[in-house]
Amino acid sequence: MIGLWLCWGTSLPAMRVMVGTLPPLLASGTIFVVAGAVLAAARPAALRGLTRRQAVAAAGIGTCLLGAQGAIAVAVRHVFAGTAALLVAAVPLWVVVLRAAIGDRPGVAGVARLLLGFAGVAAVLVADSGGGVAWSVWSLVVVGAAIAWAGGTLWASRSASLPEPRAATVVQLLSGGSVLLVLGAVLGEPGDLTPAAVSAGSWLAFGYLVLVDSLAGFALYNRLLRAAPVAVVSTYAYAVPVVAYLVGVVVLGEPCHLAGLAGAAAIVAAVAAEVRAAGNGSEPIFRKPAVRN
Repeated sequence: MIGLWLCWGTSLPAMRVMVGTLPPLLASGTIFVVAGAVLAAARPAALRGLTRRQAVAAAGIGTCLLGAQGAIAVAVRHVFAGTAALLVAAVPLWVVVLRAAIGDRPGVAGVARLLLGFAGVAAVLVADSGGGVAWSVWSLVVVGAAIAWAGGTLWASRSASLPEPRAATVVQLLSGGSVLLVLGAVLGEPGDLTPAAVSAGSWLAFGYLVLVDSLAGFALYNRLLRAAPVAVVSTYAYAVPVVAYLVGVVVLGEPCHLAGLAGAAAIVAAVAAEVRAAGNGSEPIFRKPAVRN
């Protein structure tokens, strides 16, 4: 479990290093396409029998999820990795909000968790702005990406058209990565890429995100789902942002503010309570889908 926390907890700091001298959309898209191609080559049987309807559903969800990742990659050129990690950690809370918008309203305890978590989000935004109310546009982009990720997650949880998990993951990586590559090309990122100007750190971070974050993280996650209780595996939802925040402060030298720490504590506490509620079955984050992703 600690291995998964480290794999995914170091991804946003590594992403911030990568986009320092590499175009964010092209680099992210390449990572996802490479990871999807490797997984497809390793398990080609997973794609057999894939129907057009299943492929379209998986591709749509992949575009939503990885499009959010692409937006975060662009934003972390301007936002600290720890700040981004804490804002993204609120995804389970945004899922509850979106679920309420379609008629599945939370109970009193659920509302209390939302209020605590979003108070934490506001505190993180205040800390990122230096204590004022002029919140960074790029921080708000990360919040928007978190909402988009929550939308994709809710879509996946309710879809009856998704293929089995490995096939869904491959299609999502390939489709989402391809969309980011096309978007990067349209926005002129190839013209910004000068290989000689790319730092060694960016190349190392790029390789790290392919091998450790994407491939090793995926393998660990699926192994844990088979070998460990779901309640244990779900701890990644609130452990990963803590790891990312600490790596940002200790390794990248990012600032550590009291307001940011208070916000982090509120977000992590709210998400942990939401995940526990889902595990207990009292107020699940998702309705039980017809096909699990």
